[in-house]
Amino acid sequence: MRAGRVNPVAQGLAANTKVIGSYPAAELARGSVTQRIDTSKDSFVCTQVLDSPGTVIGLSNPVWLLRKAPPGGIPAPRRA
Repeated sequence: MRAGRVNPVAQGLAANTKVIGSYPAAELARGSVTQRIDTSKDSFVCTQVLDSPGTVIGLSNPVWLLRKAPPGGIPAPRRA
């Protein structure tokens, strides 16, 4: 799982992301894991799935964790 700082003006993800959790396949095979996430400031998290050589084989869209609405609000298509 990766996390990073929110930049409401930027297109795409901030370059300052970092890994906040890593789980081996055996642990994930048990069903679920719990990852603590710092929500004290605006950020996002997304999941990346890597195969055994380390190649990305799956990833999620970012989940934005905002303390308040961004300037100009949230675009209607994103509010659903």
